[in-house]
Amino acid sequence: MRKSFGEVVVDTDHGGESVPFTEVVAALEQYTRETGTRPLLLGGWEVEHPAMTPPPDLLHQLAECAPHLRHYTYARDVLQARHEAADLLGPSLRFAETPLTARHVSIQQNSTQALHLALAALKERGARRVVIAAPAYYAVSVICRTLGLETVIVPAANYHTGALDMERIAQAAICTGSVVVVTNPSYVLGVEHSDDDLHTLRHMLAYDTWLVLDETRLGLHWHDEAPWRSADYSRRTVVVRSPSKIFFVHGLKTSLLLGDPSLLREAEQLGEALVGSLPGNTEPIAIAYLAAWRAWRNEVAADVPGPLRRWRRTVLAALRANLAAAEEELTPHGYRFSPVDSGPHVLAAAPRERLTNARILAAAREQGVLLMTGAHFLHEHPRWQGFRVNLCLTGAQQAEAFARLRMVWGAR
Repeated sequence: MRKSFGEVVVDTDHGGESVPFTEVVAALEQYTRETGTRPLLLGGWEVEHPAMTPPPDLLHQLAECAPHLRHYTYARDVLQARHEAADLLGPSLRFAETPLTARHVSIQQNSTQALHLALAALKERGARRVVIAAPAYYAVSVICRTLGLETVIVPAANYHTGALDMERIAQAAICTGSVVVVTNPSYVLGVEHSDDDLHTLRHMLAYDTWLVLDETRLGLHWHDEAPWRSADYSRRTVVVRSPSKIFFVHGLKTSLLLGDPSLLREAEQLGEALVGSLPGNTEPIAIAYLAAWRAWRNEVAADVPGPLRRWRRTVLAALRANLAAAEEELTPHGYRFSPVDSGPHVLAAAPRERLTNARILAAAREQGVLLMTGAHFLHEHPRWQGFRVNLCLTGAQQAEAFARLRMVWGAR
């Protein structure tokens, strides 16, 4: 079944109906007004755990990134960072067997801008339909609607693992002018798609179909110490990566847009019109992140227990501890967790009759606990309802959030 909402076409064969996120936000605001207490973002995004601070050397370098206040900076001007990214990633990343060069790199302020400009450039080249493999970052659908692109959301083949429904993705992208967007790791689930799966999907798509890989959160692997792995992408693949996300820095961001050189230059030109100039410290910020990534890669390659590997192990220990506590709390009540293997979030899902919209709103309105359901990530199912668990809270905050949920849900 497909529903049309203006320019947006949503494939809903596996979809469900979820409470709008705006209602949850309104309920949280009501709770704050009535109690004067700050909400607990159990399903949110804030980084509160003391083990999840950025590496000290990176913080020092970012603090030294003084802005140039008297001249404009555009993406086309950020040349040194472009070359350093190519030098760092070039040995492991290729496009159609061509080694990554500086021409394959564009430095953007954040991943949302990178996705926006990439899709805008593809529209200029004739793209008319965007097929989004769910789950995905919700802003992708907003960007497509703003650009006037028809959007088809294809649910995951498996709600709990986020496995790609390749047949339906390929079928939805069969028309000329299609773009496929895949988030890796799958947004909210923290599950990485294998290289084999991505290659299979690429071969199932028509030659002229573009594949956009939103790898914004790729890098904080739970089972592999390396920040990235080798890959050979097709010429019609665009990749977004954001080391700022991996290092838990949200105030000074950077993102890498990787792909066809001519498409990237078109995206940069559009950026000057749609976004304007970049902050004057864009380049030194990007270089600081690349230096941290390089140090991390070198430690892994040399098998040296350096500061970046120790930092990663400390972070992962905290994430695993919070996941274990969440599983202990929720599994006895029928919740299933996604098999997270990357990043700081996990999906906790229950049958819809247990995790109802009324319960989600009650948690926000009566106890000030934010639960971001799968609908926020374009991830719905008729029988299951899930919410993201933010594993970046302190243990005490997470325990308090669960205690509040018991207070409001225990009476129901």
